[in-house]
This record gives sequence, structure tokens and C-alpha cells, in this order.
Amino acid sequence: MKVLPLILIACFPGFCEAQHPAAAGLEPIVVATPPSDAGRGLVRVSQKEIRHYSGTRNAPDYLVSLDNGSTWEMRNASDSYPPNFGGIPKESPAFSRNPATGEWIRVQPIGGFIFISRGGLDGTWLAVTNDGKLEADWKDPEKRKNLKKLGGIMRTPLFINKGKRILIPFHVMANGTRFHISDDGGLTWKVSKDAITSPRHDVKPPHQGTRWYNNAVEATVLEMKNGMLWALVRTSQDQAWQSFSKDGGDTWSKAEPSRFFGTLTMNTLARLNDGTIVSLWTNTMALPENAEAGNGQWEDVFTNRDSHHIAMSDDEGKSWYGFREIILDELRNHPEYATLNGPEDRGKHQSELVQLDKNRMLVSLGQHKNHRKLVIVDRRWVAGKERSTQTGKDLDAQWTVHTYIPQKRGHCSYNRKQGAILVEDPDDASRRVLQIRRLDDSSLVNEKAKVDYQNGGATWNFPNGTTGIVKFRFRVPSGGQTDDSGLQVSLMDRLFNACDTTAKDYALFTFPIRLSPSPHLSIGMKKVPFKTDSWHEATIAWKNKAALVFLDGVKVGNLNMSTPSPNGVSYIHFISTGTHPDTGVLLDTVHAKVK
Repeated sequence: MKVLPLILIACFPGFCEAQHPAAAGLEPIVVATPPSDAGRGLVRVSQKEIRHYSGTRNAPDYLVSLDNGSTWEMRNASDSYPPNFGGIPKESPAFSRNPATGEWIRVQPIGGFIFISRGGLDGTWLAVTNDGKLEADWKDPEKRKNLKKLGGIMRTPLFINKGKRILIPFHVMANGTRFHISDDGGLTWKVSKDAITSPRHDVKPPHQGTRWYNNAVEATVLEMKNGMLWALVRTSQDQAWQSFSKDGGDTWSKAEPSRFFGTLTMNTLARLNDGTIVSLWTNTMALPENAEAGNGQWEDVFTNRDSHHIAMSDDEGKSWYGFREIILDELRNHPEYATLNGPEDRGKHQSELVQLDKNRMLVSLGQHKNHRKLVIVDRRWVAGKERSTQTGKDLDAQWTVHTYIPQKRGHCSYNRKQGAILVEDPDDASRRVLQIRRLDDSSLVNEKAKVDYQNGGATWNFPNGTTGIVKFRFRVPSGGQTDDSGLQVSLMDRLFNACDTTAKDYALFTFPIRLSPSPHLSIGMKKVPFKTDSWHEATIAWKNKAALVFLDGVKVGNLNMSTPSPNGVSYIHFISTGTHPDTGVLLDTVHAKVK
């Protein structure tokens, strides 16, 4: 790897400080598959025992670890544990432990009863009645007629104010989020005065249709150290929206966009034992809505659920670091992605976590048995400042390169194809490198929907930073290019689909590499030529709103920030810009380092 030019070091004082030595080798590890969709059901029982309950309609069971998350097995629940009277089988009930009593409250996501334990998870479970009492004989159908049900689709109960109040976010899809509130340990309930709401999606370029309307749903709530409540809600916009409450959840501020990008996906906020705040979400931009997207009344196609991200804050949410991919969906390139093992919700959206020790967290994430995972994540890895990749070795684990066959299949899905492929390095037959080119594949075109996903691309994540460098090694073959062949290079603050030609319009910094008639970097008005059939290294060094571009160690131009972001840069996105099939560009190594 080449030494950075001296001008880079001069421009970014202290940049050569090594990353935390403990950050290396601590990448997330998949340890098990949850028995139900993530977002509910993950429970720390003791210092060593962790459970993830299922939502089965049969004999209740759960996945359990007795060694703090390392190994797992399925077990049957005790006879005293209530079956699932509401909800759907692929979703577990939601559990929370009362910090004042040590006992558990359990609610079903949709249309279920409220249960409170006596003697722990394997002790006696009592059901809350409509008149605020506890019923032990909930197995009796007649007694069940008097059991309390909480309305809406609910998330996990949250104990606030040292356990004196329970708050449960719930929503009815078009009516926003409200909160079930109990001040007596779950016996009696009221509903918040206010609802958190968000606007509908507007049809404007690059969109040709309307997104499904989610009016501020699936809220996650965090109690701040000053007693204020902070809620993030899923919306139809480009990011989660946020609202705040100063009175324990009775009333809420007018919702506004948050710094966390993501569309029609669930956010999760949590706090570690030392006070650090953790944000889990899908930091991904969906493809623009096409002409067949409909009127926004129902689900269309999800193109932003193949990843899951983490960021952390040590200062009560004022600043954040990480913005790292915990995982990429293992089936993201599968040609039968949409229908493989049943037409259900799928992907890596939704999550929940428990803390394992000082540095490690266990994250349950994903929907559908093929996609959900239990993953151990180390906070030292989250805080890392550097990442490197070689495309021939790391494509499956680190890169997003798929494109879509734009015909709706299964449940809100497209089947996929790999849009960029590995080929032999022309200089070394033992190495493989990535070819990014304009494809020749009519299955990637839907004329009625007015979409064409034939532009191959690739996108890669690294730790976020407002100051940093990213360098990549590339090569342009001398033959097979067309008049408009090219490669767009963009630094982003979120994951854009590899085939998304609109990425440049949202980029913090971007420039094209023109391949014809003579290859050159186009930096502003300046054309910087380079040779074909040779490897070159391009470097982008950015600080706040300005960036420098280098080619083979020589400064060749400046870039101004196109789109400001509160989160800095955490992705590099490459995409072919040609309109006819070509041989494109070869991409070998990429290295990023941030401050």
C-alpha cells in the first residue's frame, strides 16, 4: 500500500494516529438463529442465561444460552408459561423486567393479553383483568372473557422513572403512535393524550410513484438522563422521525426528521450499563418509487432491508460514531430471493439487544427464518476508525453488488442478480477483482414501471467520519467501451443500492471517471488522464465540506460537498454510467480511515 502524500498529512493534523489496537479482529459474529422475528422476545434471565422466545401456536418454547450467548439450544417452556393468545406465530410476545420488583410483564404484539409473573419466567403467570386485578385461572375460557387487552401493534414495554411508570408504544397504521401507560405496575392502563405523526410521501423526482404510508409507527423510546423521553418512529420519508416528551409520555413534541436515515424500517434505541446509547437500524436508502408503485395505501416492494447498522453515543445523543454494518443479508444476491422458503417479510430489518459484558452486545435482528440472526457485536469494533477490503476475497461478506429483476414476487420483493462480478486480475491469475460495467440483460428492465437496473454497481461501508481518506485501486480495460462508458464514484452517508443511479444526487462528494474516448477523471472542469490496462490508485481526502482528489499520489483537484450530512461519510458507492453494454472498470482494493 502506498504512503499517503505529504499534503494529506499536512491538511489533516494527527491523522496518522493508529486506530485502537483492540478494534482489529472483533468483527460481529453470528451465533444462532432466533426462533421468531427480531424485535421482541429477547430476554436476559441472569448473568449467564439469555432466552429468545418463539411465537409458536403449539407448545411454547424458546432458544436459550446458558453461557452468556456463546452456544444455544431449544427448550420447551414451563407448564406455567402462557401460550400465545394473540399476534402471529412468527412474532414472539414482548417481555420487560420490572426494576422495582424483579418480576416480568409480557404483552402480545397484536390483540393479546397482559401477563405478570410471580417467581420469574418459570414461575406463576397471572393475567390482568379488565377491572385491574390478576387472574390465575386464565386457562378457563370463561375467565378469559374478562382479561384486559391492549390495542394496536405494540413494541416492548419500557419501565421509566425508576420503574414507577410503564410505557408501551403502539400504533394503528394510519393513526400514528400513541402509548399505553400504567402507573401501578401494569394493572390499570390509560392512553397518552398525544399521538406522534409524520407526513405522507410526496411524489417528486426521482420518484414516479408513492411510498406506502406509514404514519409514525413502531416507535422505540429511550429515557434520557434528564428524564426526557426520546422516541424514534418508522416513516415513509427518507429517515426516522423523532419526538420528545417531558411528562413521562402523556404529551409529545411535534415530530421532526432525525439524523437516522431509513425508510419503512424499525429503529431500536438502547442504553448500556455505563450510559452509552446504542442505535440499531437499517441505514439504507430504498430505490426511487417506480411508475407501478401505486397510491401509497399498501406495501409495494422493499429494496432497503438487506443490512443492519449500529451507531453509539457517549454524550446523550449529541454526537455519534460507528454507522457500521453489523451484517449484510446472506441471500441478497439469490436469484429466487423473493419466494425462497415462503412469501413472508424478509431481510435484516428489526432488532433488539441485550448487553453481554463491558464490551459486547447480543443483537437479535431480521425477519423470516432464512434471514434473522443472533449476532455478537463488540463496541471496540463499532469505535474502530479504519477498514480495508480486497474485492476478490471480501465480496460476499463486505460488498453490496446486487441488482433487481423488477417484477414483484412473493411478499413485497424482487428477485435479484449479481450486478458486478469477480474476474481474473489481468496481471495475476491467482487474484480475482471486481468488474463493474453496464450489463446487457433485458430481465433487469420493466418498461411499464419505467425502470432499468442494468447499470452494475458496488457499495462498501466503513466507520463514519467528518474527516477521513478513502483510496481505491482501479483499472480500465482498453477494449469494449462505448461512447458514454464511465464510472460514478460517490462518498455517501448511508447504503444506496448498487444499481441506484440517483446516488450521486445525494452524495456528499462525487466525481465521474470517463472511459471514452480517452479515459480520465473529471474533477470539476479539469480532465485528468490515465492509462488503460494499468492499475491506478485514486484517493479522496475530505474534511468537513471540502475534499482533495489524488491520482497515483499526485493531487489532481478539489471537490466541494454537494449534500451536507449530520453523520459524515461512511460509504463509497461505485456505479457504471453507460447506456450500452461495456467492459467497465476493474476494482481491486479499497482502504478507508477516519478521524
